Amino acid sequence: MTAGNIITILSVVATLIAVMTPIINLNNSITKLNCTIDNLSTSVGKSDDRLDSHSKRLDDHETRISHLEGQI
Repeated sequence: MTAGNIITILSVVATLIAVMTPIINLNNSITKLNCTIDNLSTSVGKSDDRLDSHSKRLDDHETRISHLEGQI
């Protein structure tokens, strides 16, 4: 092998490393973000269920108050 071939091979390897490192880091970041979004979606779903439960109780209280006010 000549010095030119070795320099070419090293240049290709260095370029691949320079390109692949940010891509791998980006892939890891995207994976973490997807997990975070999934957890957030689950949390929001639970909060929505709790809010719906509270809304039903408030509606029931409003009905009871209306009946009490009507009796007076």
